[in-house]
Amino acid sequence: MTSDWAPLAWLAALSVPLFFLTRWLSLHLQGLGLLLSGSQQTAMLLHYLVLLPGVLLHEMSHLLAARLVGVKTRSISLRPKARRGGNIRFGAVTVAKSDPFRESWIGLAPLLTGTAAILLLARWQFGVESLPALNPEGIGQTLVSSLQAPDALLGLYLIFAISNAMWPSESDRQPWAAVLVFLALAAGMVYVAGLLPQILVELKRWVLTGVTHLAFAFGLAVSVDIPFALLILVVEKAGGRMLGRHVEY
Repeated sequence: MTSDWAPLAWLAALSVPLFFLTRWLSLHLQGLGLLLSGSQQTAMLLHYLVLLPGVLLHEMSHLLAARLVGVKTRSISLRPKARRGGNIRFGAVTVAKSDPFRESWIGLAPLLTGTAAILLLARWQFGVESLPALNPEGIGQTLVSSLQAPDALLGLYLIFAISNAMWPSESDRQPWAAVLVFLALAAGMVYVAGLLPQILVELKRWVLTGVTHLAFAFGLAVSVDIPFALLILVVEKAGGRMLGRHVEY
């Protein structure tokens, strides 16, 4: 892969640890609440409250995306609800049936707005005026500057809450398969017509810009999630010893 496409490699490399960190944190936030309270309902509520800014952004993103593309919304819920398999639904926006393209846009909206929010926090809260180099040093410099900013802990917490609530749910991802099949067929037709090289030249700059910003946001999220994960692990171990109990995952 050429250096021009390096941001794509960064995005792929960062997506994996961020995905597993998000899953681990979801389990252990609820586990820590259960350990400290001894109540499933209390643990669910504590988990919900920790991620509340991200939950609000997630559901509002669905709502606004639906209205932007003319899809009616029937109801919105911001109450946590336990589901089968130990999963939790933090909120939901009920929308009218639509085509796969608009449904895909609505489902993808929280990831896009979450990424934008993380980048805006990096700029407004931590003074990052331009996107740093997409490498560990560039991301590290951003985090170092963040610790010197006013209300640094608030900014880091907001990145944590947003990044752990911005992932599309299973229901959000359902229409994506049909859209991907359509795009693959369309790309095939364009290729057969000999137009693909021209289109790729036009799209390359836009794609690389979007991928670079997404990868940098993912890098910040991973860098913030790791210290939070270590803190949760320490509190979980210390609390387990003090209370004489532990949580099985």
